[in-house]
Amino acid sequence: MADERVRSVYELISNEFGADVAADDPTTNLSIGTADLIIAQNNPRRLALVIINLSANVVYVKPGSPAATTSGIRLAPSGGSVSMDWRNDLHLPSLEWHAIASGAGSAIYITSVVLR
Repeated sequence: MADERVRSVYELISNEFGADVAADDPTTNLSIGTADLIIAQNNPRRLALVIINLSANVVYVKPGSPAATTSGIRLAPSGGSVSMDWRNDLHLPSLEWHAIASGAGSAIYITSVVLR
């Protein structure tokens, strides 16, 4: 049975983990080209990160160093994605992330969860 005193998921998280969190869409939609682009700055307060490829091109993402079309995590066209959180992926969500695409004007969507 749910505790009627808890009024939101944020309260549940705070009660469970002793930390306040917030959703963060710092870049929302980005346009990636054929040159490396930093898509998420280093943020030690970021607990989770989701990157979705909205374009018809292949996008590659890589933590900590420039992405290349020959290395990194391949995001398939039209919905390929990667998601990570600190419990499963340790510090990966907090790192700086880079992206590059196989074609210009490749849209991606980024969202994250951060400690307040």
